[in-house]
Amino acid sequence: MYERNYQASVSKEKSLKTKKKFSWRKFLRFISIIFFLIGVGFLLRHPRFQITNIEVLGTAVISKTDIEDNTKEQLVGKYLWIFPKSSFFLINEKNIKDKIKRDFSRIENINIKRTNFHSIEIEIKEFDAAFLWCSKGEEDCYFMDNQGVVYSKAPVFSGTAYIKIITDLEPKELPFSVLSLDEISKITEISERLLVINIVPSTFNYVSDRQLDIDFLHNKSISKIIIDPRNNIETSLEYVFSGIRTEPLASKFHNSNKKLLYIDVRFPSKIVYKFEEE
Repeated sequence: MYERNYQASVSKEKSLKTKKKFSWRKFLRFISIIFFLIGVGFLLRHPRFQITNIEVLGTAVISKTDIEDNTKEQLVGKYLWIFPKSSFFLINEKNIKDKIKRDFSRIENINIKRTNFHSIEIEIKEFDAAFLWCSKGEEDCYFMDNQGVVYSKAPVFSGTAYIKIITDLEPKELPFSVLSLDEISKITEISERLLVINIVPSTFNYVSDRQLDIDFLHNKSISKIIIDPRNNIETSLEYVFSGIRTEPLASKFHNSNKKLLYIDVRFPSKIVYKFEEE
């Protein structure tokens, strides 16, 4: 009986010692974690590691100051009410990029690079304006690049600074695509080919799937070439070139007193045209 009680007492004492030792280990681990977090917090909050300098490169139309201010606004505040968003170690390049692109639709690409512990470099590539795009029935027109991407509202232009493209698509959230690369390629090809014979196109109006009106200036008045965009562009242009070089259209076309209304080459092996007095 005595021996049994003694063994039980020894076992209980060992158990208490074991528990006491394990508790100290947990406590030390907890203290270590606290000190580690304090150290990390101190490092993340140290002034030496805060982004205070923002360099913007590559802008043409967009103001560098606007990009800087937009970025600085995103670096204000803290994560978990403790860690500053401006910390070199915590800045979120993706979030910064996404917001800048949302706020500045002229931006095609953006790249952010950390240059040192307190500086970042923001490299901007803006869309290059190649055309003006307008929606039928809408007053406002928009800049469009040579990939068919509409990206920014355009001011009112006089003259032919940009070729105007009119479609029946409604404006969407910028930027958005209007025409395919194939359609843009056709417009470019038509423009270049017409310039060879001194016809300067000003507007491409997609009236329907079967009719594309190309406006140009003829004897100080607006005339148009009507083609079917589904047809072979080379063939349609050959009809135009042939028509203005052969009679009876040639003499009328080159007469400064005649005002051409349209040349229609939508039909196979046939040219339809009309002048103002006819």
